[in-house]
Amino acid sequence: MKKLSILGVTGSVGQQTVDTVRQYQDEMKVVCISAHRDIEQLARIANELQPEYVAITGTVAGTAELEAMLCYDAKVLSGKTALVDACTAGEPDMVALSVLGIAGLPAFEECLKKKIPVALSNKESLVCGGQVVRNMIDRTGTLVLPVDSEHSAIFQCLNNCYDVSEVSKLWITASGGPFLNWTKEQIDHAPLEKALRHPKWSMGQKITIDSASLANKGLEVIEAHFMYRMPVDRIKVLVHPQSLIHSMVEWKDGSVTAQLGPVDMRMPIQKALLYPQMFENPTIEPLDFYEISKLEFIKPDFERFPCLRLAYDAIETSTTAVYNTANEVAVDYFLRGRMEFYRIYEIIHESMQKFCGIRPQSVAEIMELDTDVRKYAQSMLADDSGGK
Repeated sequence: MKKLSILGVTGSVGQQTVDTVRQYQDEMKVVCISAHRDIEQLARIANELQPEYVAITGTVAGTAELEAMLCYDAKVLSGKTALVDACTAGEPDMVALSVLGIAGLPAFEECLKKKIPVALSNKESLVCGGQVVRNMIDRTGTLVLPVDSEHSAIFQCLNNCYDVSEVSKLWITASGGPFLNWTKEQIDHAPLEKALRHPKWSMGQKITIDSASLANKGLEVIEAHFMYRMPVDRIKVLVHPQSLIHSMVEWKDGSVTAQLGPVDMRMPIQKALLYPQMFENPTIEPLDFYEISKLEFIKPDFERFPCLRLAYDAIETSTTAVYNTANEVAVDYFLRGRMEFYRIYEIIHESMQKFCGIRPQSVAEIMELDTDVRKYAQSMLADDSGGK
């Protein structure tokens, strides 16, 4: 039985990971779970799965409250090192890293150091970690399995490996988000409630806004660059509104391999958690090809969605960590109603220009850069609102 830790268990991917575990309780045993601040939900999941370790990573003050909610004897981890400590607690055979944002990077580094296989949905670990993390993966030989549907699809198209020696292009598909048919003027001044209405996927607020701006697709391009060691000019984005083809691999001989599947994150989660085995999943509805009327493919519009273009620039200028952090800050301000949608692009662009030329050589330096970029982006946004 595989011993599994789920870090970020209360988020969207984390909860769907729990759904997957429920289906395969004879195959997996959860030994540790973590959440940042949602103590009530963390306790509920813990009481169901009863892992030996439960970690609360965002507040030490909530430790006693969490302990009081647990109906069994668990070891509670808390404090600044709780997330990193949770990587090895219970000696897991695999860590499902579903933490949101750059906060997951030190945990990813710990897994690599200890050579613990990772089911990775925290794309920031590769986007921000960049070549530093890529070198660690190569040096340690740690198994890293993609959970994002697009990268899981590429992995499957490559016959469950990372060898792209015979590949001409990687095609990453995008639904187009809620603003697929909007004008640039409409997108620039889009209201929050419209940006949060994704036509296909049910996700957390931050990633839903990223999908609306196509920054999420930009992050996936960056992730593919480091995950598959693929030159940036050979990674293409294709808008596919039906979201049935999750990604494609174009081979040197001109043939194309595509991965299709339902719009359900539990499928790539299952593939990563149970790798290399494959099991039926009774909770996932298979595609009905008789009902699929058409498959559309549209070239992405960099003018209407400039955040996607910036992602390519970020790879070329080694500012991928800056891109991610500036976007995190900008999206947070937009979600709080403190700026208009078009400012997301501007904040990313100005931050990339400011920090271009800085080349972190370690995870610690990447985290320091994150702090500096965050302060700079926040200062620009504070100026927007008169320092409020």
